[in-house]
Amino acid sequence: MAEIIIGCGGWSYFQALGVDPLKLYSLAFRFVEVNSTFYNLPDVGTVAAWRRRVPSSFEFSVKANRLITHKWRLTPSSQLIELLQRHLELCGILRSRIIVLEVPRRVHLKEIAVNLSKILDQVDLGNVRLAVEPRCGWAAGSAETIRALRDMGIIPVADYSKEDPPYDDDEIAYSRLFGRGEHNIYQLTDEDLMAIRERALKRRSKRIYLSFHGIAMYLDAARMEKFLKSGELPPATSKFGIDSLEEVLRDARFPAAKQELVRKHGWKLVDVDPRTRVPASVILKQLRRDMYNSLEEVIEELRRRFEKA
Repeated sequence: MAEIIIGCGGWSYFQALGVDPLKLYSLAFRFVEVNSTFYNLPDVGTVAAWRRRVPSSFEFSVKANRLITHKWRLTPSSQLIELLQRHLELCGILRSRIIVLEVPRRVHLKEIAVNLSKILDQVDLGNVRLAVEPRCGWAAGSAETIRALRDMGIIPVADYSKEDPPYDDDEIAYSRLFGRGEHNIYQLTDEDLMAIRERALKRRSKRIYLSFHGIAMYLDAARMEKFLKSGELPPATSKFGIDSLEEVLRDARFPAAKQELVRKHGWKLVDVDPRTRVPASVILKQLRRDMYNSLEEVIEELRRRFEKA
């Protein structure tokens, strides 16, 4: 059986009062995708401190800096090779085996394959693997290009809530999970989690990394972890019905228009009962007024409506 490993894109928002976020995160999940490296590479001392603060079995993957993928578009140069060598140095300290290349939509798969071939001729990756997420989509590539990437040992990255990867690497499968929302504002539904599990279990790789991203990534990852262990989909909140809606609206600001509440909070999951969850928008659209001065007004109106029903 393949080993499925759950993690998220960063730990900085995983906070509790007075507790180191990375230490706390490493108690909840088994790996993290370091996304801060996309913007700036940290110094060696900082990275060594990260490694010391987590259990020895904890894993890191490293997202490639945007200069490599977005500015230079993987075009080989002495600057790119030098920067990639710095990534490999950080991977050595972290004991990371994966560098994630998020390649922008404007870079076609054929260009990715050609440039990666040239880069790999100049760089010894050692035991580190390159995982490629082409924002242009895997369907945009010819069979010849896909085969070339596979033969180079490139790990194909796909969002398992939407699609399968074009092929399976023998050792590692890697999914970056965003869901179907815009600008990462989305919470994975029960149907999404079931699709992700189904696609993960179909992989022929020995280790399958599920890297959750987006605004609800920690909760999504935790729900998936419980789903994999128990086979049952856990609730998204601690309450049910209108009480669940009240819980997810605790951070809403008032006064607020009905449409504003739907737009800003409609993506959140509400537990109707222990087995049923819906986006908050399904309930918020039942509101009859255009403007509300407080959360209490919203909840009172909905309680009256649903009690009568």
